[in-house]
Amino acid sequence: MSVSGSVWMTETFAAGPAVTLGDPAPRDVAIAIPARNEAASIAACLAAIDTAAALARPRSLTVVVLVNNSDDATAAEARRVVMRHATTIVDDIALSPAHAGAARLAALDRAVAVLPADGVVMTTDADSRVAPGWIAANLAEIAAGADAVAGVVTFDAATRAALPGFAADRGLEWRLAELHARLASLIDPVPHDPWPNHLWAWGASLAATAAAYRAVGGLPAVALAEDRAFAARIEAHDLRLRRSHAPVVYTSARRQGRAPGGFADLIDAYARDPDMPCDAALEPTQTLVRRLRLRAACRAQGAPGFGARWAAIEAATPALARQRVRPAALPAEVALAEAIIARLEASADRDDSDRCVRAA
Repeated sequence: MSVSGSVWMTETFAAGPAVTLGDPAPRDVAIAIPARNEAASIAACLAAIDTAAALARPRSLTVVVLVNNSDDATAAEARRVVMRHATTIVDDIALSPAHAGAARLAALDRAVAVLPADGVVMTTDADSRVAPGWIAANLAEIAAGADAVAGVVTFDAATRAALPGFAADRGLEWRLAELHARLASLIDPVPHDPWPNHLWAWGASLAATAAAYRAVGGLPAVALAEDRAFAARIEAHDLRLRRSHAPVVYTSARRQGRAPGGFADLIDAYARDPDMPCDAALEPTQTLVRRLRLRAACRAQGAPGFGARWAAIEAATPALARQRVRPAALPAEVALAEAIIARLEASADRDDSDRCVRAA
């Protein structure tokens, strides 16, 4: 099944797991929201979570707003919001160092601390609004066997309209990301993360069981890209990460963010510089195919500790060093990825046909 448009920055998503309203085995949920100078957005963020909670009906829901290093009324605004379906904890602290990774780590640790062993922790951003089915979708993926869930982050139509030309300029980048996810599903399929999936792990849409969070030692203490570092840590511990299209979060398109090097800076750089290299999650298609084939071969050995072993192999293999894709290379990269996928899918179809003939 193909994803229309792309795996992020799009209004159309592939179908995810069936989202049940009210889990037959409800869990305790805690949602961590780091917030710095977010007085203008925190009320809308909390209102969206309240709507999602009414649909999901978890056993209990605690929302932790970790206000850090703010000089506005973020904490007061958060305390003013009355949530009908959640208990709210608002902490107002000073962090040092005061970077995005430290803020999300503090928020998640605070949220996990209120959960029992079978609870689920989620995190989003204060300038974002979770979709009504976001909590339920995360819980559905976990009920299906995931230890952690990386959802989709996107813009709503009005927000995208405020970025004229942005989607068109970067459209091939999103297309290549979709194709690369499909290549991974064909060359190195992972049973707990079936196609359709994606490549991303954004802090605005992450979830994990409390047990998994504790087992891996929590969020890595890094300044930036803590979301991707957490996803890598989950996989290195051989836990099941699901990169799902079902949990959706709508984020702001602001170009002046609260964390240097964060999402707002990325959007600003894309808007200002059409030649800025593509997202670091992408790489030349030939390098990706080489990486996937080697990973599949290592996985096929079936030895315990695959996640840690693969992380070490990847780090020690110069031929797998990450390279950024330049926008000018996107047409050729997309064409190559499409051609490889066509060959792999045709081969799979022939194999399926041969099996049917032998079975008959």
